[in-house]
Amino acid sequence: METLNKIFKAASVKMLDEYTIEYEPVSPLDLMWRAAMVWTRKFLDVFRIPAEVAVVAGNGNNGGDGYCIACLLAEHDWNVTVFRLMPDSTQSVDCKVNYQRWLDMGGQIVDVRQADDFVPGKQAVIVDAILGSGINRKVEGVMGEVIRLINCLANQVVAVDIPSGLMGEDNTLNDRENIIKADYTFTFQFPKLAFLLPENAEYVGEWHVVDIHLDVRAIVNTETCWYYTDKEEVKKLLPVPLKFAHKGLNGCGLLVAGRRGMMGAAVLAAKAALRSGIGLLYCHVPKQEGGILQMSVPEAILDFDSSEEGFSFISGCGRFDAVAVGPGLGQSPETCAGLRRLLKEWRGVTVLDADALNLMSEHPEMLDLLHEKCILTPHPKEFERLAGKSENDFDRLKKLSIFACQYHTYVVLKGAYSAIATPQGKLFFNMSGNPGMAKGGAGDVLTGVLLALAACGMEVFDVVRCGVFAHGLAGDILARQYGYRGISAGMLAEAMSEAWKELEN
Repeated sequence: METLNKIFKAASVKMLDEYTIEYEPVSPLDLMWRAAMVWTRKFLDVFRIPAEVAVVAGNGNNGGDGYCIACLLAEHDWNVTVFRLMPDSTQSVDCKVNYQRWLDMGGQIVDVRQADDFVPGKQAVIVDAILGSGINRKVEGVMGEVIRLINCLANQVVAVDIPSGLMGEDNTLNDRENIIKADYTFTFQFPKLAFLLPENAEYVGEWHVVDIHLDVRAIVNTETCWYYTDKEEVKKLLPVPLKFAHKGLNGCGLLVAGRRGMMGAAVLAAKAALRSGIGLLYCHVPKQEGGILQMSVPEAILDFDSSEEGFSFISGCGRFDAVAVGPGLGQSPETCAGLRRLLKEWRGVTVLDADALNLMSEHPEMLDLLHEKCILTPHPKEFERLAGKSENDFDRLKKLSIFACQYHTYVVLKGAYSAIATPQGKLFFNMSGNPGMAKGGAGDVLTGVLLALAACGMEVFDVVRCGVFAHGLAGDILARQYGYRGISAGMLAEAMSEAWKELEN
């Protein structure tokens, strides 16, 4: 049985736990130990040499996880001390059992009634097992004081499931001073939505999912609006090249891009399209600027605009399988008129980027011309111009989902974990890419990739997931060779060949 990669709200994860407990069946205590064992294995993969650990345990089930982890690390020769936070409070049933087990094996306990009671060793790795993912209000009191103290220490911090104080989804009303700033977070079964938002990066650190084997049937049957795309899913989505394929079967695409002084954007998009499998690539460019493209991308077929310097209009788009518009296009009145006419007359797959989006934000009536075969690829500022300012990253995601539904279109909000919104309002987060891709021209490369996939006849939904992932994978391949600073957009376009090779294999 297969499942999409899902991201659930904390309440849904609790239901999945309960379903697993009932139908596996497994006791809640045994499930807790199972989670602790896989968490500890991940911890030992990262921290290979036994040393000192300070487990900070709350009184709920996250604290119960902490006591299990303490027992397991002690068995692996780590010097473990558990700091029991607010010892006069009532423990959950399973937390109490695991607390007693830790005592029975002679484990060290330090009661923390006030922040000053928490004094870990200077070299100790702090394991944060204070609060789990189910909190719905900000942390206060002694717990908040301890969290602030931990954040002031130089010790490395590893969170159990989620950094304490961080809510799993919306942190709009949270007190950000009272959230653990973890160096690592090892989370159970699924990523938390909060991990994918830029505003939470300083709390989550480097995060990894550990599989605790919740019931697959329950995962498949439980609804969510959030998903993520990884390499294995993309490999399944990519069509296998036909043995007797020819350039006509690999699709014919049109790239409308470039103006005087901005032809580099057209070159980048064209190169990326040609390295992403397109059969025939036509590039619609200003009359005077064709030589740049002809020299840089000899495989492209040039189609000249009547304008000397920019885009005014192209007719006869019916011969193309997909069209991409925007990189380096400019925002002149004649270009605006040409874009409006193109959107009215061409109803096939259309990738809209850069100046095409800027023109639409200046002339919002054009948004009504969008349809389910359109793919918009804004970065956050471009999206803000289209949909309005957002209070924070979570609010931006809500606006993204609403926008895609309202205009019946696909929207790729570019950035770390690029979010793809579908016309049904679902969100798919991309798991490839790195900070080295934050360079001018990287978005033009993505436009070319999407054009190539759309031209070859893939479903639009698959085009955006595969294209965005492959684009990020090319960046990851370059980062392994050159580091983040050494990546440029031109290198990214060239590296698309390596990305597809890795996915095809």
